[in-house]
Amino acid sequence: MRRLLAVPVSCVLALACSTAKPEAASLVAAIDRFHKAENADKPDRAQGIARVACTDAEVCETKRLCEAATKPTADALVLKAEVERGLADLEQGRLAKTDPAAVALPGKLDEATRLLSEGHAAMPACDQRVLALRARYDL
Repeated sequence: MRRLLAVPVSCVLALACSTAKPEAASLVAAIDRFHKAENADKPDRAQGIARVACTDAEVCETKRLCEAATKPTADALVLKAEVERGLADLEQGRLAKTDPAAVALPGKLDEATRLLSEGHAAMPACDQRVLALRARYDL
């Protein structure tokens, strides 16, 4: 009787393992793409991490931790680019100093700085979990 129960249990475990490794590989690859990307491409790479499907608890937790690092970083980079464009418009005379868009630039820069700090603070937890996935699934 025990032998009969062991077969279905091992099949269930094998099915769980069979989805976990591909999910882990997809997530690790998406995070690698984020890390290697130029700043201008990081927002798209962060969205790539968000699109990775997960059903395995360990992979989903890693994804959650990594999104906590990559989304604020990506949002900060978008704001930083907006500020850079705004400053260029100011310098070129395409934007007046009194224009609401120009007045908003310091606030955007402050928000970008805050988000960047948030993302950087969360990244070590992400990287640690990614290393664990690499080791567990030989990625």
